[in-house]
This record gives sequence, structure tokens and C-alpha cells, in this order.
Amino acid sequence: MAAVDETVSLNVSSISIKVDLSNYVGIDITRLRVSPFSKVIGDWEAMSFGSPGEFRHVVLALLPVIILSIRFVCNAYMAAKLLYKRRESVFWLNMLQAAVGVIAAFCAALRGLAPWAISCSSVAYTSALDIYAGTSAIVGILFAKAYYGTNRSRPVLYLGTAAILLTFGVGLMANWALVTFEYASGRCAMALDYRWIVAKFSVDISSNIFLSGSFLYAMWIQSRNRRHHLFWMLFQDGLIYGFSIILSNVIATTIVLTMRSLSFWHAHIYAIDLSTLICWQIWYAQKRQRSNKTRTKPVKMADLGIIDDSAQHTPQQSWTAASASQTGQTSQQTSTQATAISEHTAVAAWLSEVKKDASTYPEADRLLE
Repeated sequence: MAAVDETVSLNVSSISIKVDLSNYVGIDITRLRVSPFSKVIGDWEAMSFGSPGEFRHVVLALLPVIILSIRFVCNAYMAAKLLYKRRESVFWLNMLQAAVGVIAAFCAALRGLAPWAISCSSVAYTSALDIYAGTSAIVGILFAKAYYGTNRSRPVLYLGTAAILLTFGVGLMANWALVTFEYASGRCAMALDYRWIVAKFSVDISSNIFLSGSFLYAMWIQSRNRRHHLFWMLFQDGLIYGFSIILSNVIATTIVLTMRSLSFWHAHIYAIDLSTLICWQIWYAQKRQRSNKTRTKPVKMADLGIIDDSAQHTPQQSWTAASASQTGQTSQQTSTQATAISEHTAVAAWLSEVKKDASTYPEADRLLE
């Protein structure tokens, strides 16, 4: 087939390329309104693997993708362990957002390492999946925490459901807002419609403002009931992770909206910090609960059958034995000092015998811990 010259104008930048248009794969760029701050930089056709410098350029471009893939795999491992122990809806959502993050990062890395194995459009679709499925799951986890933290408030339930649906809907539109260019050399370039970025930024701001209000209300309820310090609640209940996720939403979208040539990284930048924060929050919350359940309580004297009557007697009369005699004579003679001292001596002797012969009393070791 004959190759023709085609000049493509993208964001007041002219890129002259010589390609076979019959092999062109992508979306009609004339229908795209890219951000005025973003553009495709570099001559993709001139890049090759002939020189060491160009090879290093490709390796450095793949390095962030590989690092993100490792981080997503770690998040998925944590989410899988949590889900294995407790199969509840929140842990399923946590596993979902980690899994789609692994898929998106793996496809992006595979495209750089083996361009013939996966198309640019597939990378774009997995990135969009990470946006509308992964981030919607994270928003669902945050609103579940806010819902239970506010004593199952109905306004939180209704507004949270609306925020989740809006997040999913706007994220789903990324399939049409994310445009992929595939050149004859097999390399890809991507761009996001700035109208979509502004729409997602608006949804994020609205849901984050409501989430912040819900968390503050939950903190007010807990501080009023438990009378704990504000900083203790931030770390103990994992609320600091919730506020960090809210702040991360705004920062990630602002960076992509205002900085050049970051449209391709939007899905990964937006997802990696949210995924990591939510996994660490749930991980440490479960770890704290397990440590509280396994913490042993000190054995009280009453558990040994010894009653402390120090509030009614002198220090020398503080020891009595509740089970020293089955006939009830002990309870009738506790008024005299001599009887109290003799009972104290009997209890001490009983404890000494227990220590000497643990086989006679199988529960002795447990009681004396």
C-alpha cells in the first residue's frame, strides 16, 4: 500500500508523520477537545532501539509503571489476606479496587515490554476500568465507614449512594474521554478530554466535602461518648487515612489538569495512592482489633476464691477465704482478728500446695499466670 503524508494538528502543535493510514488504529482526533495544558511531546516515529541512549529512555519510561505494578501487587496481597479472614462487603470492595489496579498496571507494563502482545486501546480500557471500578469501590468503602460511624444515618446513606453512582458514571465516561493514538511504529500516545477531567474533579470535590463532614460528625460523636483526645481518634480509628484519601483525590486531579503530558498517567496516579491508603487503613484496623481480642486480662483475687474486705477491716484483716469450709463456719467467725489471720494462713498454705503439685490441679498454671 502506498504511504501518504498526513499532518495532524493537536493543541497548536504540528506533528508531521509518514505512516500507512490503512494500519492506523485509534479515534478520530478531530472530535477531541484535549486540555489546553496537555500535549503529546516527542517524535514517536523517530524513536528506535538502535542506540543505547534511546533504549535507556524507554527503560526509564517503563520504570514508574513497574514500580506501580509492584505496589498494586502488594495491595492485592494485603486485600486477599483480609478477605480470606473476613468475607464481608467492605473487604470484597477492597479486593476489587486492588485487583483492577493490578490489571491496569500489568497491561501498561506489558505494552512497554512487548508492544505486539497488547493493543493501545486495551491499555486505555484497563486504565478506564481502574478509574470507574476501582475508585468507585474506594468511595464505597469510605462511605460505609462514614455510615456506620454516624450510627447508620439515613442522609449519609442516601448521599453516599448518590456519590458512588456519580463516581461510577463519570468514571465510565473515561472510555470515551480517553483517546489513544497508535502509530505505525507500534507506539502509543494518549490524551484525556479536559471536560471529563473537570467533571470528575467536580464530583470528587462534592463527595469529598460530604465525606469530610461525615467524618467530623463521627469524630464528634465518638469524642462525646468516649471522651478521647482528637489526635487519639485520628490514629486509633483510622480517620487520618480517610482525610488523606480525600486530600489525595483533589491533588491527583489537579496535577493531571494543570501539568503537561500527564494525561496518560491519570489512572495510575489517581489509583495508586488511594489503593495504598485504603489497604493500610483496613489492614491496621484489623490488626488492632486482633490485638485487643488476644490481650489477656489480669487475674483478680476473686477468681481464686479470695475476697478483699479491706474497705471494712484493717490491713491485717483483709484476707478471707470464701470456700475454706463447706459448713459456713468461716462466714460466722470473720468478726474476730484471730479467725481472719488463721484463714489467711490457710489460703496461703493452699496456694503453696497448688504450686507444688500442678498435676493435681490442671487449672493451676492458668489461674496463677
